[in-house]
Amino acid sequence: MNVELVRTTAADGVPLVGALRVPAPGAEPWLPVDVMIMHHGVGGNFYNAHFQDRMGEALLERGCAVLRVNNRGHDLAYNSPAGRLGAAFEVVDDCRHDWTAWIDLAAARGYRRIGLWGHSLGAVKTIYFLAAQGDARVARAIASSPPRFSYSAYAARPDRAAFLADYERARQMIDAGAPNDLLAVDIPTSVVLTARTYVDKYGPDERYDILRHLPNVSIPLLVTIGGEEGARPDSADRFPFGGLADQVAALSERLPNLTFAVIPGADHFYAGTTDALWAVVERWLMRESTRQ
Repeated sequence: MNVELVRTTAADGVPLVGALRVPAPGAEPWLPVDVMIMHHGVGGNFYNAHFQDRMGEALLERGCAVLRVNNRGHDLAYNSPAGRLGAAFEVVDDCRHDWTAWIDLAAARGYRRIGLWGHSLGAVKTIYFLAAQGDARVARAIASSPPRFSYSAYAARPDRAAFLADYERARQMIDAGAPNDLLAVDIPTSVVLTARTYVDKYGPDERYDILRHLPNVSIPLLVTIGGEEGARPDSADRFPFGGLADQVAALSERLPNLTFAVIPGADHFYAGTTDALWAVVERWLMRESTRQ
């Protein structure tokens, strides 16, 4: 397997690392993208085993290069020249610098039909980037399992007490002048993060609610959600995924550029269902290839 380690730097000085793989000589390119930039979720990174392994191989077989990358939210915490970062310390809005940096690198390598594929928080960031800023060099995008960050939706749930208690703790820490102190939370996911990061993601401003941003994405976009996500009434993911599939499906009926699919039996990481996920993605890419 031929893998090139690549590096870039975001406009605000954050160094980023990724891995580029190119198709074998003679692979016939027929997809509507010639490179797919693949972004991890909260605390992830480009090199851990992931469903993107299987997706990357399938893309390479069809003549599409694969660029798996870190964004500033990789791993839990680390020190960078730009300060302390990682999933515990990031501000989601800053992802725009990371997405642009990797698109710049792909374009500098000669790719002209760039695709984006984000998972989990990486999917939220992809939707947010495309809606808030966008880039004419991006031709297509896929968002797999983007959770909904909505204070109002969480606070309206009958089981909201744990969420509101965590939010109140975060607010008190900020009010006490300790926004960068860490707190451990279980709702809407089990994670350790700063009070500032918690309020940025889950606070009343709802800056990253995908239902707000999907109508502002102009390019063809495929959103997938696992059939098991939010399905258990006692699971933490009932907050970000409960009822979300129906809401995105309704949006897809009125947004001609948005395609939505539920992957039956899939969990958040598509364990054991990568073939089903790829079948949906391939059908969508084949359909999109006829629209170039």
